[in-house]
Amino acid sequence: MKLVIVESPNKKKTIQKYLGAGWRVEASMGHICDLPKKEMGVEAPDFLPIYELSERGEKTVKELKRVSDQAESVWLATDPDREGEAIAAHLARYLKPKSLHRIQFNEITEPAVKLAVANPRDINQQLFDAQQARRVVDRLVGYQVSSSLSRTLDQRLSAGRVQTVAVRLLVERERAIRQFSSVKHYGVRLHFEKPQNWFANWDSSPFVTEEMPYVLDKALADKVASVCTVRVLNIEHKESKRHPPPPFITTTLQKAASLVLGLNATQSMAVAQELFEKGFISYHRSDNPNFSKEAIESARAVLRKMGNGDHIPEKPNEWKAGKNAQEAHEAIRPTDFSKEHIDITDEKAKALYQLIRLRALACQMSPAIIKISTITLQAEEAPEGLDDKLPLYHCKGQTLLYPGWKHLIPTDQAEEKAEEEEPSILPQVVQGDILIPSKREVLNIQTKGPKRYTEPALISKLEKEGIGRPSLCKSLHNK
Repeated sequence: MKLVIVESPNKKKTIQKYLGAGWRVEASMGHICDLPKKEMGVEAPDFLPIYELSERGEKTVKELKRVSDQAESVWLATDPDREGEAIAAHLARYLKPKSLHRIQFNEITEPAVKLAVANPRDINQQLFDAQQARRVVDRLVGYQVSSSLSRTLDQRLSAGRVQTVAVRLLVERERAIRQFSSVKHYGVRLHFEKPQNWFANWDSSPFVTEEMPYVLDKALADKVASVCTVRVLNIEHKESKRHPPPPFITTTLQKAASLVLGLNATQSMAVAQELFEKGFISYHRSDNPNFSKEAIESARAVLRKMGNGDHIPEKPNEWKAGKNAQEAHEAIRPTDFSKEHIDITDEKAKALYQLIRLRALACQMSPAIIKISTITLQAEEAPEGLDDKLPLYHCKGQTLLYPGWKHLIPTDQAEEKAEEEEPSILPQVVQGDILIPSKREVLNIQTKGPKRYTEPALISKLEKEGIGRPSLCKSLHNK
């Protein structure tokens, strides 16, 4: 009998089915040991971590040891990341099997599992050391910060290298909000009813300076708003390509799940874990924004079958990974691109799967082509007191000429929408037309200070700074 050890018991039945007779699949239930709870567990000058079995880990090791002693070989199939490598290393240390193999798969499908078994490897010591280094830094920082953080926020929280920096970012943002002084200024908007309802905003740049980029004089705004007629001075059109967003990596999946589905980071990872364990998606902890060649071909084949063959570029789309990205496995994708619906009762899991699948297909489609248009209006006569300056007004908008990837998803789901969007449809006017505003409006505007971080915004900031992914974003944000 050959013993395979995975992390989650939810994977056992599926993997057992793929491997068949002669194999037995058991689960470690995650980590079996960690640094001690009541002491630092890391000492200078070597900072070597001191591990101890958890209460649950002792029971797990006892049971796995009994089975592994009867097995001809042990195959450690923990997750393909730093944490998975650490779990494998600890299992090897405590079980001491006669024959040991480390295997990994990026998706729980029969071909992936059998390919992994056919290509075993040794435990990757460098990957294990990377996990240990991160854990040690977590302990050195968090062991001393967690108690203070828990007292301050009046709840039990743990803090480490990521969470501590997240708190610092939140504090800095809060200070910036409190120190911000709003500036009240004025703008002008002209409304028109023909050939349809639209508006144009005053271009105040000739009336402001670099030191004070706002119009503070309401009397000036009143004069600019008093124009009776304007002339279409110029109409400018230009085309712009909007390339598809890359497939999800962990951080963008968390952001999209928050913005679209209302899931926090912890919830989205739990749902993604369920999808991974049931074999519906590839491994959901990834920094690599690219697919394998096989996955790309599969996606393109499904797009053709869906009738989107005309929206597939000649060359597959690829993206540059982040500076500190681990590219050991692919971006997050469905294990079967053709599977539109999945057999699962959890509605959140269904919704997250749809996000992942459509994004994974859209990323291999052609760019969308947008026509960006600007209409410039000029006052026919200079209002009294403007020294013959003829105010200018701009109307901006855009038109979708070719949908490309937008045929599947309208926007990048991981991006927060702008508060105010420009009108998308412009009036049919020609250069030289004389127009009469139906309404002249002086806008009372206030500069807006920095906002408190939303969870997606905080995740983006941490990602941009190369810090990592927080595990208690929501708790910190709510406080």
